[in-house]
Amino acid sequence: MRHFQPSEFREWFDRMSPRLLEVLDEFRELWGQPVTISPHPDALGRMMDQGQASQHNFNQWGEVRAADIFPKGMIGSADFARAYNLAKQAGASGIGVYTDTRPGPMLHLDVRIDKTPANPARWARIKDDGESIYVGMARVMPRGWRA
Repeated sequence: MRHFQPSEFREWFDRMSPRLLEVLDEFRELWGQPVTISPHPDALGRMMDQGQASQHNFNQWGEVRAADIFPKGMIGSADFARAYNLAKQAGASGIGVYTDTRPGPMLHLDVRIDKTPANPARWARIKDDGESIYVGMARVMPRGWRA
């Protein structure tokens, strides 16, 4: 990896999908600014019950297929569109934009096997009346944006 140290993946490094590590490193290269792994305990792997399809679920997949990251400078809808396009280019097959996180917007990238970078799973999470809700990606993108 060119842009990340194993320690950034905490206790999950040896369980990370090699493909996900490649995608994260390529995304960081394309983004051109630092990318920080979220410090939240669930940002990488999770030990969840079998059958829970989260790409973070190590028990389901036998590897960590998702990471939540904070790309430096990703603050508004034009940045979200750029991040989405670069994530596709880097090879992500699942992309989520979260505007309800601190210290700022967050990006979820994953390497699910039932989608492709050309047609990734995509969604956004926003605050609505104080609650976090999942919505279509277009809600956080610039007017006229198309996937």
